[in-house]
Amino acid sequence: MLATTEGVRMLRQLSGLATDGHAVLSLYVDLDASSFPTPAARDAEVSALLSHAGAHRADAERVRELLRARPELVGGACGLAIFSSADAGVLEAIALSGHVEPLAVVDTVPWLEPLAATMTSENWGVAVVSRREARLFRGGPRSLVEFATVDDALHRRHAQGGWAQARYQRGIEEQVAEHVRHTTERMLRAHRRRPFDHLVVVASGELWPVVEASLDRDLRDRLAGRVALNLERAPAEQIARVVAPVIERAERDRERTLVARLKDALGSGGPAAAGLDNVLAMLEQERVETLLVADGARLTAGLCSRCGRLAGSGENRCPLDGAALAAVDAVEHAIEMAAHHCSDVVVLHRERAALREHDSIAALLRW
Repeated sequence: MLATTEGVRMLRQLSGLATDGHAVLSLYVDLDASSFPTPAARDAEVSALLSHAGAHRADAERVRELLRARPELVGGACGLAIFSSADAGVLEAIALSGHVEPLAVVDTVPWLEPLAATMTSENWGVAVVSRREARLFRGGPRSLVEFATVDDALHRRHAQGGWAQARYQRGIEEQVAEHVRHTTERMLRAHRRRPFDHLVVVASGELWPVVEASLDRDLRDRLAGRVALNLERAPAEQIARVVAPVIERAERDRERTLVARLKDALGSGGPAAAGLDNVLAMLEQERVETLLVADGARLTAGLCSRCGRLAGSGENRCPLDGAALAAVDAVEHAIEMAAHHCSDVVVLHRERAALREHDSIAALLRW
């Protein structure tokens, strides 16, 4: 699913659901036929998710009844998102055109981050924080998708003098700090479900120390920079333009660091591999820590239909059983193998020339 106007409108509508503080069940169901080939398997998945999340009985029954009454929701869809609050009279279901990780969350607001993640292929986190509100995004310079708004009711600054003003102002600052903690906790939950590549914070200079003090170590380690502006009401397109230079600088530095590590390791016989055949061998042995691929690389390899082995482009018969090899996209296959083994995958855009002499593919190894 792309971040279309309709998709953005849907997210805004869901984020504005009137739940009046009541608990909301957010349920994401994977409808991949290879994983859940029958209605019984799907129902078992739903039951396990509801049980694990501790969903209220009324919401669990509403979900099951919805699936029974509206079979068209699962027909032809790759995933399903359901939001239910029996106490608030809310029940929304959305058929998804892309696959989604199974998830169930009970909170006081709809959990929209997995839905936003289906609308962008980029994986930066952006937090726009002001004293009264915060907006959280996933995406990148080409597309930022808002997945949460944190709106904590705060009093305005007190204009009168005296001791009463000092006490009142301290109370306001404590509320601001609590609001910032709510924001960073929400960002951390999104990061732990699907880690951000990097994080950018947009906040005024006076608010930044409060934000920085509230960041968990996991988020602090991903922090690429901050923008000292108040963009509380800015459209997503403007925010994307503002954070683009921070993202560009961080990604350029990351690519240079990885290429330098690769050159040092290759030069010293360290843990690295270069060239299609060598990288494929390391992937099969699950030794790859980070797979490096040049942007736009197109490589062909042979795949054995019997044993599933991927061989280099110079082979036309499987060395294990002699079966003919079918030509496949080697880069795509290598990326899938890396993801399966929980290896990082980095597509080099700015430093892709560094891989030119290595068939446009290389790897940093675990050992």
